[in-house]
Amino acid sequence: MEANNDYDFSLSMASLLRVGTSQAHEAAEHSQGGVRLVKGELDKEEYVYFLMMMWHVYTELERGLEKHASYPTLQPTYNPALLSRTPSLSQDISYLLGVPEAAWQTHPSHSSLMTSPPKCFTEYTTRLRELSESADPTCLLAHAYVRYLGDMSGGQFIGRRIAKAYDLDMDQGDGVRFYDFKKLDSNESANMGDLKKIKEWYRDGMNAGIGDDTTLKLAAVLEEANMAFKMNASIFDLLSGDRQVQEPQQLAVPAKQAKGLYDPILGGLLPVAMTVGLALVVYIGTGGAIGGRIFRGAESWLRN
Repeated sequence: MEANNDYDFSLSMASLLRVGTSQAHEAAEHSQGGVRLVKGELDKEEYVYFLMMMWHVYTELERGLEKHASYPTLQPTYNPALLSRTPSLSQDISYLLGVPEAAWQTHPSHSSLMTSPPKCFTEYTTRLRELSESADPTCLLAHAYVRYLGDMSGGQFIGRRIAKAYDLDMDQGDGVRFYDFKKLDSNESANMGDLKKIKEWYRDGMNAGIGDDTTLKLAAVLEEANMAFKMNASIFDLLSGDRQVQEPQQLAVPAKQAKGLYDPILGGLLPVAMTVGLALVVYIGTGGAIGGRIFRGAESWLRN
């Protein structure tokens, strides 16, 4: 591939991703399904369906990262004890369905997903599998960046929305473990400041892994990151309310009527518009022009 001369390839890997994904990021901001997720408006069946897709995405991603754990460009950011989301996703799905963790993959909801998988979901998992099997798996870094940093940023707002919508205890963690990260140096749950440190560690690791590699290597990761943003936006599109999710057996946890995004959060410290933009923008990436303007007025730990 040829490098896109529109970008400054003298930038570090982390900075280049931030700048170079702005268009894909801004397009994803307008995802109707993403907004519904942020607002806690998904039916519980839809949310479980989303978690199931994410479980498969993370399974492929983390399988590839484990396979290539010692690869020079991936090794500095490989820390499954800190980052791995597959186990927590499985726990959340099990809890929300009210079935043993070993049994949810045979649940009708999952059987429906695997019998008729959406095209974008298949393309996403297939792409991750291809990268895992490639001679140079560096582009897995782009997908890990999009998912992990998003989960640690706007994903934290989404987690609280989900807990409120489905009457879950965020502190106890049942049903929302996906959004819980541990501290860098302990097994305690990370707070906002801890998450900022983890994100800084991750960006430093990306920069160290790529180092002073060729422009083509930087361009390849940037191109893959834009693809990853678009794939995630396509998954969000499945949550727009235009499709029917096969209704599973009665879920174990009673759902509370989801309240609108216009409820104040953080004790009214952040305006509603910031909440919408910040949560959605950061969850799927951190480069959009609109998102950038929102970020500058937010807490510094969320700046990407």
